[in-house]
Amino acid sequence: MQILAPLPIGFAVFLVHLATIPITGTGINPARSLGAAIIYNKDHAWDDHWVFWVGPFIGAALAAVYHQIIIRAIPFKTRD
Repeated sequence: MQILAPLPIGFAVFLVHLATIPITGTGINPARSLGAAIIYNKDHAWDDHWVFWVGPFIGAALAAVYHQIIIRAIPFKTRD
């Protein structure tokens, strides 16, 4: 069975766009959002910008905990 990677990736991007329109105006690219906030430089441009900096750190920490607790606890099958 062939795996179609573009379909779930596109669907995930679509869902992120739907969820973040009211929050960031669908700025899912942090570099693009940072540039626009710097150029615009109004107070409300920075209101929700913390999400772009805190979110990745929280996600990385959760992934590290998941890896240490769940993934490393699963014994790997050895090939004989």
